[in-house]
Amino acid sequence: MEKKTKESFFKVVGRYTGSKGYFLVLSLILSAISAICTIMPMYFVWRIIRALLLGGAGLSMSVLGFNVAAAVLFALAAIVLYFLSGIFSHLMAFEVERNIVFNSLRAVMSKPLGYFGRVESGRIRKVIMDGAAETHGFLAHQLPDLSGTLISPILILALFMMFDFRLGIAALCPLAVSMILMTQLTSPASIELRRKYYATLERISAEAVEYVRSIPVVKVFAQSVESFSRFYAAIVEYHSFAIKITMGWKNIMPAHEALAPATAFFVVPAALIIIASGGDPGAVVANSIMYILVGPTLGVLILRSSYVFSYFHKALISIQKIEEMIDFPELEYSPDAEIEAGSEGIEFRNVSFSYDKNEGSVLENISFKVNKGERVALVGPSGGGKTTIARLAARFWDVDDGEVLIDGINIKKYGKRDLMSRISFVFQNSSLFKKTIRENLMLARRDASEAELVDALKKASVYDVVSGLESGLDTMLGTKGTYLSGGEAQRIAIARAILKNAPIVLLDEATAFADPENEHAIQASFKELLQGKTTLMIAHRLSSVVDADRILVIDSGKIAEAGSHSELLAKGGIYSRMWDEYLKSIEWKLVG
Repeated sequence: MEKKTKESFFKVVGRYTGSKGYFLVLSLILSAISAICTIMPMYFVWRIIRALLLGGAGLSMSVLGFNVAAAVLFALAAIVLYFLSGIFSHLMAFEVERNIVFNSLRAVMSKPLGYFGRVESGRIRKVIMDGAAETHGFLAHQLPDLSGTLISPILILALFMMFDFRLGIAALCPLAVSMILMTQLTSPASIELRRKYYATLERISAEAVEYVRSIPVVKVFAQSVESFSRFYAAIVEYHSFAIKITMGWKNIMPAHEALAPATAFFVVPAALIIIASGGDPGAVVANSIMYILVGPTLGVLILRSSYVFSYFHKALISIQKIEEMIDFPELEYSPDAEIEAGSEGIEFRNVSFSYDKNEGSVLENISFKVNKGERVALVGPSGGGKTTIARLAARFWDVDDGEVLIDGINIKKYGKRDLMSRISFVFQNSSLFKKTIRENLMLARRDASEAELVDALKKASVYDVVSGLESGLDTMLGTKGTYLSGGEAQRIAIARAILKNAPIVLLDEATAFADPENEHAIQASFKELLQGKTTLMIAHRLSSVVDADRILVIDSGKIAEAGSHSELLAKGGIYSRMWDEYLKSIEWKLVG
């Protein structure tokens, strides 16, 4: 895939400003004018000092009063303009944050189903929410300082040269050294180091969550953090980058802190030399006082600019992560148009597929057909490609070669709604939303009646559980609600699939984590769900596929064997060995 050229930060932000895009320009202009107004009082203070030291006509009260009033008015104007700049930047920042979240989630929702198997939901939330917050923080708080920090040093430098260029050069000496030191923190190597640091920080955060969730297992087996190699590696990597960044600042920041306020150590000797060379003592002293007062301000502005660009870099990285995450190829669907249901079921025709072109094929030239109303099971070693086949049947991804057909029509020709209306899923971990049981069920059919909901629950062997809850169908699940066991949640998911009544059902290890009691109830609910349906099922428990019309043994991305349970046992091949191992596993017991 060709690498895309990264857009500038403000060009990317411009896509999210909506109707408030001009607020960005207003904020920057007001901030720049505010910076000019902030500098101007220094000029009038210099005139006051010069008048007091030199005396003469310049010492009149009217002149002093004018200079004082001008200094105060410019200072007040600077405050008001900066306040207005902040208002516009905050209004724009809230708009951008809102649009980042909404547009990113909208983009994520349009991704193929396979996307959510490759990108963790926790990472999606973290990247979008943290990225929106980082961008908001920069736009709202650092943006008003951006133009100010750029224009203020230019104005101060102009003042330095205007009063006495000799003293100006002396005042700039410590600042020049300080700026040279600070440029080391914005070098390409330093920026790359910070990028790696933030990436490691994100990684250690994700690994920490996984580790905390697994603490009970760690304690039971008396293991230490080293048992979680990825978490441990993330800690070591974070430690390495944190030390490098800290040591990089070790000498630079103390030197900057010492040099920034050290203007007097350079200006005073220069002033004495100028006076000794015949300069006007009063004028030199007046100018020297001004340089001593203003010089450290320029140092503060330089330091502030480094902070602004540091926050800018963080916001840039955050918004680039969002762009990279949602820059995921989307599937093209045909316009939603009703395609009449046929009688040809599902067919894989010479299908080959790989998740990554550099990692080889997961499936190679797979061909089989599940006739309408037929139940076909996929079994085989882990990693053989069973789940991939089920997901391709629902168009989680598009195949590399060959085609997948439903009722004799390539699934690429179906509209998204039409395709999804024909398929029901029941996976290992069926997700239930933190809503009521009623709302979870009605995701399958918005117009379902109360009687239909109850009938679906009964067919899924879970009505007794739901009716036993205080609020019944209106019981809230999850946070601040009721928590169901894994088997009960799975049966709710099956009830939802029954209610949908799609002609094709895909089952992927639907009883993998069920206890014997729940497995019995789930198997009973399957009889209702699969009645008259075209079914493609995956199972590790071979007892659940004995009655399948056909069994396909998938090994290393190919169909190694095919036939009924009895036919495959008679062949004495892979399936026969798997069946023998399965029988041994259920006969295994502990001997006291």
